[in-house]
Amino acid sequence: MKPKYIHKKFVDRCKEAGIPRSSYPFNTDTLGYRALCRYLENLRDIHFGKAASRFGHDAEQKAKNSGIGQQNYPLNITPYQKVEFDGHRIDGIFVITVKTLEGDDAVLTLDRLWLLSFTDRATRNVIGRPHICLNKEYNASDVMIAAKKAIIPLKKKNLTIDGLSYQPTGGYPSEQFSEIEWAVWDVIYFDNAKSHLAQMVRERLSNLIGCTTCIGAVDRPMRRSFIERFHNTFTASSIQRMVNTTGSHPKDPRRKDPEKMAIRYEMTFEHLEEIVDVVISNYNGTPHGALFYNSPLEVLEQRLKKGMKPRLLNESKRTEFLFTQVEQPRTIRGSISSGKRPYIEYMGVEYRNELLVKSAHLIGTKVNVHINVDDLRTIRVFLPDGSEFGELVAAGKWSLTPHTLQMRKTINLLKKNKLIHFTQWDDPIFVYHEYLIAKETEKKKGSGNRIAKVQQVIRQAEEESNSPNQNKLLAQEHKNLAELDKARELQEKIQVQKTSTSTKRYKTITY
Repeated sequence: MKPKYIHKKFVDRCKEAGIPRSSYPFNTDTLGYRALCRYLENLRDIHFGKAASRFGHDAEQKAKNSGIGQQNYPLNITPYQKVEFDGHRIDGIFVITVKTLEGDDAVLTLDRLWLLSFTDRATRNVIGRPHICLNKEYNASDVMIAAKKAIIPLKKKNLTIDGLSYQPTGGYPSEQFSEIEWAVWDVIYFDNAKSHLAQMVRERLSNLIGCTTCIGAVDRPMRRSFIERFHNTFTASSIQRMVNTTGSHPKDPRRKDPEKMAIRYEMTFEHLEEIVDVVISNYNGTPHGALFYNSPLEVLEQRLKKGMKPRLLNESKRTEFLFTQVEQPRTIRGSISSGKRPYIEYMGVEYRNELLVKSAHLIGTKVNVHINVDDLRTIRVFLPDGSEFGELVAAGKWSLTPHTLQMRKTINLLKKNKLIHFTQWDDPIFVYHEYLIAKETEKKKGSGNRIAKVQQVIRQAEEESNSPNQNKLLAQEHKNLAELDKARELQEKIQVQKTSTSTKRYKTITY
């Protein structure tokens, strides 16, 4: 309530109390307005927290939970000892280019994307290349992909945008200092988002990386001030300066039809990846006021020279498969009476290898299965005694194209609802991709993001290196499928020839 309204009520109450006109406040020029304003200002200063609530929820939270009492955590100077993680909505619209069913090029807009990144509290470095999530909300798998990118050593991208370049002083920690390749952290701070609390995230962080998780209090982003500040700096210095920005709110004057601008200038998802990589790489090499105008990389170099080296991930765990791995119990199925060879079923698909099909004695055995939710083409099986049985490959065309657990669930649901159909000769991922393109012509919201997700998964699988055994299994399965395709084509040709011969032989003559 404004002071002038409070003053009006004050004057009304004075009249109701019967105060004569010759007494205060009626005997002053302003009827006591100035004195009332001084009283309200004094009251505001005494009750700082309640007064801050008049300016919004964020101001109220900061007033109640920061700047008072003793700091409850000591100063941290050791690199990678404590890191912060969070997701941030990218304030911009981008597009992808796809081939339609008719063979034409089509430009599709994407919904707003997520930027997932890690920052080091001691040096302010952004550790590792951030992960750009295409889902409407990022999930546990996205969190672990971001963690994988923060740990695995990086190399600079080949830039395709004219005029875009890396600063000589910039880069990522693992790229600039070889002695901290595969460096991991001891404590990670994040908020109470559902994806952060997932069992997969907490189990992988504890057993694989060996760190402690610190879940912040609800609705208190100031507990992770470094990552919040970085996201604000990143957005203000890059995305919000582009013509396709959505601005910070719907009425932001910088928002000038971002969808139209993104299509007009063909600002693709690949361009966004390059821009994010360059901006953050340069950020690590830019002087920082909180670091006495040293850059984060310069501070890291000084700390490393003083012997403050972070812990490195154990060599036995340095495989990309482990970051997005979940464990589930499964039973080996099969039947000698019906001639069904042993197999393991997962999410509607059978998995086998040459050893399993010859192990009928294992039918009915309960085993532990390790699943990479980012690529379901293969799974790893462990027997009840803990020994590794080997990797199994998905049956049929499911082994051709990389796909995630989320994509498998979506395809199975679409097939169950009879929205898509595929046989054993069809690639389910290709059928799903065609379905999404067809839906995009109907302007279904989110179709562009799902198409881009399929393309991203395939591209990442090509860039990442699989285990030699996995490559061998997939190559053998692809060879078998190719031979089956040739046999089917030959059979179809023979059938066509028989049909034409039969037609000629029994041709009916009409008069």
